[in-house]
Amino acid sequence: MKQDKHFRLCVIGAFALLFLAYSNHFANSFHFDDMHTITNNGYVRDIKNIPLFFKTSATFSSLPMNQTYRPMLTTLYAIAYKLGGGSTIPFHIFIFLFYLFQGILLYLLVIKVFDISFKNDLNKYFALFTTVWYMMNTANAETISYISASSDSISTFWVMAGLVAYIYLPIWKKYFLYLIPVIIGILFKQSALVFPGLLASYVFMFEKQEQSFFQRARHTLLVTLPSLIICGALYKLQAKLTADTYVTGGNTFNYLITQPFVMLHYFTTFFFPVSLSADSDWIPFESMSDYRFWIGMIFMLAIAFTIWIFYWKPKYFPIVFGLEWFITALLPATLVPLAEVMNDHRTFFPYVGLAIAAGWCISLLWEKVESKTLRTPKILLVIMIGIVVINGIGTYVRNNVWHTEESLWYDVTQKSPNNGRGLMNYGLTQMSIGNYKVADDYYQRALKYLPTYSYLYENIGILKSAQKQNAEAEKYFKQAIAYGSGIPVIYYYYAKFLHDQNRSDEAIPLLKQAIELSPAEIDSRYMLMQIYQEQENWQGLADEAKETLNMLPGDALATQYLKSSAGKKSKLELALDAVKQHPSADNYLNLSLIYYNQKQYDGCIDACKQALKLDPNYYLAYNNIGSAYNMTSDWDKAMDAFTKALKLKPDFELAKNNYNFAHSQAMLVDSINTVIRKSPTPENYINLSLVYYNQKQFLKVVDACKEAIKINSAFEIAYNNMCAAYNNLQMWDEAIEAGNKAVQLDPNNQLAKNNLQTAIQGKAKSRQK
Repeated sequence: MKQDKHFRLCVIGAFALLFLAYSNHFANSFHFDDMHTITNNGYVRDIKNIPLFFKTSATFSSLPMNQTYRPMLTTLYAIAYKLGGGSTIPFHIFIFLFYLFQGILLYLLVIKVFDISFKNDLNKYFALFTTVWYMMNTANAETISYISASSDSISTFWVMAGLVAYIYLPIWKKYFLYLIPVIIGILFKQSALVFPGLLASYVFMFEKQEQSFFQRARHTLLVTLPSLIICGALYKLQAKLTADTYVTGGNTFNYLITQPFVMLHYFTTFFFPVSLSADSDWIPFESMSDYRFWIGMIFMLAIAFTIWIFYWKPKYFPIVFGLEWFITALLPATLVPLAEVMNDHRTFFPYVGLAIAAGWCISLLWEKVESKTLRTPKILLVIMIGIVVINGIGTYVRNNVWHTEESLWYDVTQKSPNNGRGLMNYGLTQMSIGNYKVADDYYQRALKYLPTYSYLYENIGILKSAQKQNAEAEKYFKQAIAYGSGIPVIYYYYAKFLHDQNRSDEAIPLLKQAIELSPAEIDSRYMLMQIYQEQENWQGLADEAKETLNMLPGDALATQYLKSSAGKKSKLELALDAVKQHPSADNYLNLSLIYYNQKQYDGCIDACKQALKLDPNYYLAYNNIGSAYNMTSDWDKAMDAFTKALKLKPDFELAKNNYNFAHSQAMLVDSINTVIRKSPTPENYINLSLVYYNQKQFLKVVDACKEAIKINSAFEIAYNNMCAAYNNLQMWDEAIEAGNKAVQLDPNNQLAKNNLQTAIQGKAKSRQK
């Protein structure tokens, strides 16, 4: 009874440690494949699409090359998305619950294997230690913290459920019901197809041990045959339903010769998880002459030799079973070339076997030390406790690394400095907060490793656009499409750039191309509807809204656009309706953005002031006010607004950049005015007029030019600048008068002639209206 109490305390302590180790991961961000399987995948936004998930793999991802058949995984995504409205928390809760139940299954499997091999009162403690070692292993945090890797973790759960059901439930065994969890696991990820190999390994070693080798082999074949048939049928089904556009990886030969060394890395990482990287910079070996290939082969031979030696000693069967599990579970990632030659989250399934083998080794060592000394081996106990605690701390630390895109990709740049994708993605995080210089530096470094990577050119295009280098931006967007013509999101970002440049007609075919490549590319649908609304193309808007609603019944934005097409209401009118119906700070901020994009800066400022009445700490509203004042060149008011935004959020990089711009423009004007006070020459007033012109302060351009003319009445440059300013103000008569004067003073001034012609044409068009 006392032992039972101690054991229960150990179990409670194990659960407490596990919760503590993972307590900081539930709000971790979406990463990697989460973007195209969840955040940009329109199908997962409505649970009514669940039947469709089982009919086609096109629903799995918004990227055609990633559309593999995993309907149960997409179903889980849709449920979690519905529960959380796009928050990551429900996803992480589901994943962690499956992980907890997997721990229970692992204990049941381990205790059975240990007891069959060598019955001992301490087996339950070593089975618990084995389970906790696996559950707390820092390397597993790479899988549990990564939402898309739930395909690995949850499929592993179902494989183990099938094996445990076979072992413990005779009725399930008799009627092959244990294959039901296996089928579910395969529909989560194809790696569960290795179940027959794991079942065969268990049956051969732990059933009918009294029989001869050949009798056991015959029994194993008969037991395994039903699972082989089921898995074979599911393999064919998945192959049939996987999209033709699905792509796995690169050169098969180079990939395969790298895998023995990769397996060695995985093996050592279980015991020393100190070099984990979310995205490694490993590349395939060029040939078998690489010394690492031979190191890997020696490791594989050592594994094979260990299995052979221990195969004839039942007491060591857990080691053999564990090593066979490790190798078998790695086979899908080993034999099928994948995009990355190595990835630490792939070890989740194989580590079940390695934990069993390692745990049994500890048990045998304990037994040997105890039998010789006749007392508890305290040093070994300290080591075991240390293994658990150190891994728990490591797990907590890795969860922090996975918390945000910025923290994750910064870690990648440190662990895998030659990984171009890692450099690019960290640059992307910096670009998103306005650190353009840092972003550009990382993008340029990434180009050295990925000179033809379409996503990299896309992101450089976005950066150049943000820096107002539009010609450069367009060049990079075109290169992105050239290198990635089958990637929908690249067309979307190029279209977004064109739309921002008031070239919506050019954006429409790009958005249609993105949707044709992937109907689930929801952002492209939203932008296409936005453009149709702005162009008052009500029929096009209605058609696109209906098509979107067919895929996403009840989608709020598509429903809003459909109503807009029926009522023929603009985006501004809808936003005004929204603030009337629900006057929230967020709705007013959205209204301010629409005013800003339509260059109605007073309306933008007023909407932000309304938002601040509802939420005085709304730093985004202050930033928008400052941005509007920047556009009207009211630098003092702009700086005041940005200062208030930064007081509320000191790390707000966008507000910092906007403040710096306003400050630089104000300083530029002040510096020239200082020069004028010392030397009020016509030339200095012209320099001031040029600064005002670039700042779009056209009335001040006129004032500066008039001051220059007071000093030199024959200064044709001043009249020309006045003409250009009046043209921008659409004051055509004043522009014509100034232009005529400039041409009279200098008949050869072609710029003045052009500005005069613009004024004359402008006046003519205004009369036609």
